Amino acid sequence: MNNINIGQLVSQITGIIQHVVSIGLLLLILAAVAARYGVRVPMLPATDPTALAWLCGAWFLFRGGRI
Repeated sequence: MNNINIGQLVSQITGIIQHVVSIGLLLLILAAVAARYGVRVPMLPATDPTALAWLCGAWFLFRGGRI
């Protein structure tokens, strides 16, 4: 078995959490855009344009704020 130090473990856990948050934000944005075009997602309420802008802003900042 390989030895793993605490720094590697924390880095791995941070990477997994960032990946999960990234997928969650993308799914929320996808559901909001799909609802805008008439596809109804039963588990999510209707999203107004302001909430969609907040989601896109959160995604932009989460990815580092670079274009």
